[in-house]
Amino acid sequence: MLLCPFAANLLLTCIAPAAALSPADAVALHASFDPSLGALRAGRVEAPAALGECERSELAAAQNQSLPLSALRGGFEPTNNEWKWLAIGAGVVLVLVLV
Repeated sequence: MLLCPFAANLLLTCIAPAAALSPADAVALHASFDPSLGALRAGRVEAPAALGECERSELAAAQNQSLPLSALRGGFEPTNNEWKWLAIGAGVVLVLVLV
């Protein structure tokens, strides 16, 4: 008795979505499998275009004039004075834990 409603729902879920597709949706689904779009997909096999000598010299000049990567990095590095206070604090905590 309970098998008939479940079978009907299963049958409707298999048939109804295919029948409800508009022609534009069907074309969009088939376009994802179009082999002519292979050059536009990520992971293509062909190599990128080679840089010209002028572009290489411009990139080298820009690299020489730019800031080093360490200057662009976010955050900060503790100074020697801050390291000293961090060590003193860690020592105090260690003594309190041991006592």
